[in-house]
Amino acid sequence: MPSRTATSPCPPGQAKHKPWKASRLFRYSMFGNRRWKYVVVGCAGLVLHQVSEALVPATIGAAVDKAISPHDGGALLWWLGALAVVFIVLALSWRIGTLATMRTYSYGAHDLRQLVVERVLHPRGMAARRAPGEIVAIASSDTDRVAGLAWLVGSGLASAAGVATSAVTLLLVSVPLGLAVLLATPVMLLIMHRLTKPLEDRSDAEQSTAARAGASATDFITGSRPLKGLGAEDAAVARYRTASQGSLVSALKAVRAKAAFTGASTAMSAAFLAGIAFFAAWFAVQGLITVGQLVTVVGVAQFVQGPMASLGFLSVELAQKRASAARIAAFLGETEAVPARSGTTAAPPAGASPAAPPAGAPPAGASPAAPGGDADAAKPATPAPLLELCPPPGGDFPPFAASPGEIVGVVLPDGTRARQLVDTLGFRIPAAPGVVKIGGLDAAHLDPSHARSTVFADSHEGVLFRGTVRENVSAADAQLDERAASAAAVVDFVAQFPEGTETVLTGHGQNLSGGQRQRLVLGRALHQPQPVLVLHDPTTAVDTATEAVIAEGLAGFPDKALVLVTTSPTLLAACHRVVLDTAGGPPETGTHRELLAASATYREVVHS
Repeated sequence: MPSRTATSPCPPGQAKHKPWKASRLFRYSMFGNRRWKYVVVGCAGLVLHQVSEALVPATIGAAVDKAISPHDGGALLWWLGALAVVFIVLALSWRIGTLATMRTYSYGAHDLRQLVVERVLHPRGMAARRAPGEIVAIASSDTDRVAGLAWLVGSGLASAAGVATSAVTLLLVSVPLGLAVLLATPVMLLIMHRLTKPLEDRSDAEQSTAARAGASATDFITGSRPLKGLGAEDAAVARYRTASQGSLVSALKAVRAKAAFTGASTAMSAAFLAGIAFFAAWFAVQGLITVGQLVTVVGVAQFVQGPMASLGFLSVELAQKRASAARIAAFLGETEAVPARSGTTAAPPAGASPAAPPAGAPPAGASPAAPGGDADAAKPATPAPLLELCPPPGGDFPPFAASPGEIVGVVLPDGTRARQLVDTLGFRIPAAPGVVKIGGLDAAHLDPSHARSTVFADSHEGVLFRGTVRENVSAADAQLDERAASAAAVVDFVAQFPEGTETVLTGHGQNLSGGQRQRLVLGRALHQPQPVLVLHDPTTAVDTATEAVIAEGLAGFPDKALVLVTTSPTLLAACHRVVLDTAGGPPETGTHRELLAASATYREVVHS
């Protein structure tokens, strides 16, 4: 059955605001999207399989007493046919039950992974930073383990049915033997449950340390090149070795606990089997049961050892699944980086008029200066600003506005504040009410998904994905966006590849140079459909000549408002207007040439 898409994270009938808890995750993995049908069929098939398997020794014992002992050939054929029917039902029920339970498990794991991915991609983000390796562990091993509840329930019911069938069979043969099974089963389960507590604690520790080791390994692999440049490989290896050794120690403790539990449960089951067999043989010698009944008792007692051990292990499996469900629930319940405020809207109301531009922005209808301050090449009348930054006096960032066809440079000497500005404009961290406006509307009261449909602000450390050059720049589009590729100087180096734009990138583009990767990331940003693009130091890894080509190419986007958060003089020279942050003082605004001539601070920043 098809699974739901990532746009509907809650099961039918569930409110989206309802928090995810371990119990709810268990119910959703088994019964979400009408999987209850598969659950019923799977449990019925597995139960019927165990009942049929328990009936095999009873059928053989009956054949001994009813056909072999009296030397009745016709009865022997009848009982052989009955045995064949039992085996056919046994095989078919196993096939049907396994198939249905596997469907429940597979679809349940898929839907749980969808929940995790939806949380990662939620427009409001997460306040707490999670390492990629930890997220992968939650989205893979933890979701698989929780979805495995379908197997646990099916096998548990089947084991209980097998024990019940065995007890009834033994009661029909001998009441004392049947009672022995009925009384010994709960006692053994209680003892095994007591033995599972150390295993539960160690299993939880094993999963947690494995997630940390995976996160460390992922960070090391993705950052291997910068680490080599810093000469920090040894420190990174030592850090991973510590995490890996911690994971190994936890895994060994969990394995030892599991081995001890398995050994204890096996010993108890074997002692139970030996006791039943001994008393059955004694009853046969005393003439209280027949030879066929002796065969039945020994066969049933040998069979029931497996279901009883399985029932004893249920608490261990459930403990591991609870630990995984708790981790998933904690991840899904992470605090949002951009909290929702009252009055938040998903789209601007019809007829909304833009607010007045902030200080430093040209008035509506004014003509921005041409790049380089050439007044003769002034642009036509500028439409109302699409993006406005209106911080209070003395705020963290300088005010500015950007309209379609404009390139606005923002100079923040402090790199940390520059990243904070880009993250604020990208709505990855919350902005105070009234600070950011989109089309005249307060972005604090807009849904981040709507805000991001207008403004695209990629982080400086843009990531490339496995796929072709074309797919990395143009996403799902069939053809490479020539305008974006040309402006980002992508065409220059892609033409050197034997497969051109269809060259496959591996390892986050590790087969490319730093400058080539940065140009692909820039090309992808310029390809975005949003009318406002915020670019953070997009040319730090390219040479001077390539940077000049890129600066010239940025002028080819008259339909977009470009905001360049940079200190590069080449890029700032291509801006129609530059805003310089003066660390608490009034911002300085002008063209690149004007600021070079009038501001010593500006000259110091851009020439440093």
